[in-house]
Amino acid sequence: MKIRRQSQGPLSKGDQIEVKRPNGAYYAATVLRPPSAMRKNMVFVEYHAEDGSKCVRGYVDLTHVRPSPPLELNRRFRIGDAVEAYWENGWHQGVVRDLLKDSKYVVGFNGNEGKVEEKSEIHQCNLRLHREWDDGSWVPSMAELANSSNENDDKPRNVKLKIVFRKKQADAEFQKGDEVEITSDEEGFKGSWYNAVIVEYRGNDKYLVEYSTSRKEDGVPLRAEAKAQHIRPCPPELLPVASFCLREVVDAWYNDGWWIGVISRVLDGSKYAVYFSLPDEELEFDHSKLRIHQDWKNGKWIIASEENSRHLVMNSNRLLHKMDVDEKRFWVKFPKGMRVEVKSDEPGYEGSWYSAIIVDSLGNDKYLVEYLTLKTEDLGAYLREEAYASYIRPRPQHARCTRHYKLFENVDAWYNDGWWIGQVIKVLATWKYAVYFQTTNEVMEFEHNDLRLHQEWINGKWIVPSKDTI
Repeated sequence: MKIRRQSQGPLSKGDQIEVKRPNGAYYAATVLRPPSAMRKNMVFVEYHAEDGSKCVRGYVDLTHVRPSPPLELNRRFRIGDAVEAYWENGWHQGVVRDLLKDSKYVVGFNGNEGKVEEKSEIHQCNLRLHREWDDGSWVPSMAELANSSNENDDKPRNVKLKIVFRKKQADAEFQKGDEVEITSDEEGFKGSWYNAVIVEYRGNDKYLVEYSTSRKEDGVPLRAEAKAQHIRPCPPELLPVASFCLREVVDAWYNDGWWIGVISRVLDGSKYAVYFSLPDEELEFDHSKLRIHQDWKNGKWIIASEENSRHLVMNSNRLLHKMDVDEKRFWVKFPKGMRVEVKSDEPGYEGSWYSAIIVDSLGNDKYLVEYLTLKTEDLGAYLREEAYASYIRPRPQHARCTRHYKLFENVDAWYNDGWWIGQVIKVLATWKYAVYFQTTNEVMEFEHNDLRLHQEWINGKWIVPSKDTI
C-alpha cells in the first residue's frame, strides 16, 4: 500500500547526485525519493558507506546535496591547486603539494585550523579540481577552468600523463574483497543465504569465496567454490521497522544464515512465528532476528511485495490451514463504513498510520479505503486506495492520556495528517514533550494533545508494547 504525495523540487527518482557526509567528503548517491510536501528540504537517497562494505539508505538535507561535477579527462594539476581526491568511496578535499613521476601527485589533507597536514600520493585519474555548487551553477565555471588550464606553467618533475583503465577479468561480476551472500542448491540449504567474501575469480562464472560465519573443525574460515548464479551483493541497509505484519515476507537469522520465510503468526513480546516452505516448518523468532526481505533482480534490490508473500504462503496446505484457523479466531473483518487506520510502507513513512473509512471489500483480504486526511494530487477529493487487511487495524481505544507522559514512554504523535510512532526523550514545561522518531532519526516537540499512548494491534487485541520494542 502506497501513500502518494506530490514531489517538489528539481530532483527526480533515479537522479545521480553527490551527498556530503559529516567527514566533509562527497559520496555518489542515487535519489530514491525526491523532496515531498512533508519533507520539502529532504531527499531520500542510497549511497555506499565510507568503508564500501554496504549500501545505506536514508534522508539527507538538501543543503548537503549537489549534482555530480562535469567530467574533465586528462587534466593536469599545478602545485597549490585545490583538488578533490577519490578514496574510500568518497571525494575528499585537499591541496596539491608536489608533482611526481607516473602521473602521481602529493596531496595534503586536513591542514586547516592549526591541524597537522596529512600527505598522500594520489594518481591523476583519482583527482579532480575542487569546485563549489553555488546557486545552481559550478564555481569556477567550465570556461574559467579551460582558461586556467591553458595558463599552466608549472614544470612537473618527469610527470607522465596517462589514462588508466581498470583491468577486469573477463565476465567477472564480483571483485576480490567484495562482501556478498551465497546460497546453495543442496538439499536442506535451499532458500538460505550466508555472508561471505570474494577471494578470487576462477573463470567460467565461478568464484572462490570465504564464509564469514562458517568454519572448519580447526577454526579456520571455510572456503569453497561458488557459481555466479548463487552469489549476490549484500542487501542495502534499510531503516528499521517497528513491527512486521501477518503474511509479510522476511529473512530470519537462523543457523548462521538468512532464511526466507513468511510471518505466520504475530506473537506477544515482539516475537513472531515464521513459516519456511523449505523445509516445511514453523519457528519462533525475536524481532531483532528478522529483516525485511529484498530480492536481487536484474542488478537491483527490490523489496518483497504482498504478492510475493501470497505466492510463498500458497506453497503449503498445512500453513494455509493453520492461518485460516488463526484468522477465524483473530482476524478482524472490516465492514463498510467502519473507521480504521491504514499503515504506510513507503520509504520514509514506515510505521505511520492514517485515518480512513472502509468503502468496500474487494476479496482476497483486500479493501477499498478512503482516507479522512489525505487528498488526491489536485485536492479535489479524498484519496482512495486498495489496501491489504494486514495494513488495516481498528481505531485504538482509550488512547488519550490525561496524565503526563513519562520519560522513554512510547507514543504516537500526530504529524502531517498521520500518527507516527515515537518515544518521549524529554519532558518539557507546560505539557510539552520532545519525541524521538527512530525511522527518521529525528527529534521534534509536541503538545500533550498531539500525542496518544502507543498500542499494537496483535491477535485481535490492543497491547501496550515494552519500551524496547520501538
